[in-house]
Amino acid sequence: MRTLKYRLLLPTLFLTSCAAPWALAHSELPEYPPESHAPAGVMFDHLHAKGEWMLGYRYGRETYRDIYRGSSEAGTMELQMAGYTMKPVSMTMEMYMLDIMYAVSDDLTLMLMPQYMSMDMSMVMIGSGHGAGHSQHTGDHRHSTSGVGDTVIAGLFRLANTHNLRLHATFGLSAPTGSVKQRGPNGNLTHYGMQLGSGTWDLLPSLTYTSGLERLSWGAQLSARLPLEGENDSGFAFGERYGATAWSAFRVADWLSISARLEYAKEGDINGHYEGPHNHSSPPDRQSNYGGNYSAYGLGVNLVGQRGLFAGTRLGLEWLSTLSADYNGYQLAREDGLNMSLSYAF
Repeated sequence: MRTLKYRLLLPTLFLTSCAAPWALAHSELPEYPPESHAPAGVMFDHLHAKGEWMLGYRYGRETYRDIYRGSSEAGTMELQMAGYTMKPVSMTMEMYMLDIMYAVSDDLTLMLMPQYMSMDMSMVMIGSGHGAGHSQHTGDHRHSTSGVGDTVIAGLFRLANTHNLRLHATFGLSAPTGSVKQRGPNGNLTHYGMQLGSGTWDLLPSLTYTSGLERLSWGAQLSARLPLEGENDSGFAFGERYGATAWSAFRVADWLSISARLEYAKEGDINGHYEGPHNHSSPPDRQSNYGGNYSAYGLGVNLVGQRGLFAGTRLGLEWLSTLSADYNGYQLAREDGLNMSLSYAF
């Protein structure tokens, strides 16, 4: 499977990178260049002109399947020997987000991003069903959580803007508006990773570089998620997360660009412990089974209307797939992801 992913990725990167010479002969710039925005999975990637508003909507979906420990798949027997009586089979996570931006000046754009979260997990019983913990699940089952997630408030500050270089920094805060007290059917607190938010105020800094030549654009971003509190109202805090991503896009037509992206993330495990009744029967019930190192690639398209009713309306789609991962403890492995962004500036 990994060989197939590389075979899909390398031709796209090759075609994108080789497009520049051809682009020199086709240099007309449309009013709304589709390649001027990053792929749909990248946030905080652009500023707006003074007085301009942007209203947008983002959707993200990630799927998880198969249990891994480190970079190797873990079997049912290994989980049972580690003391677990329930095995996660699959998980789906979905995010629905509003993207509201306003430019105070050419060098400062403010952003507000409320979101709604939905998660669903399937599990099966292994062994005798008598494991460690305050309470155990019984039988094969699915369970889910959904509701308002955390809210992001951010400011994007321009640092440089020349003919071939644009650089800006983002100072963001994630407000703990998502619940961290979600419970299962038995009344116990559900898995840490299925809570709707972090429960802590988190700092979201990033540094973004973009540039371009004719029909070709490229960019890179460094980012982090840093909890500002040692624990939330349920007694725990998610670990720090650091990320890096780089992308390139090529304008195929005035209204369409294609993109390729690489990303890397490193995340710590959970600090603290639930202060309330909870299970220990499956890997996502334990704090050490969170975090790790991940790398992935994305292939995407950006579309933007050039005239008529939809002039300036942007639609971005990106498919994301894991290249490699090294998980802390036992975790469901991230498989594919889908990112979508829809926006209009005025």
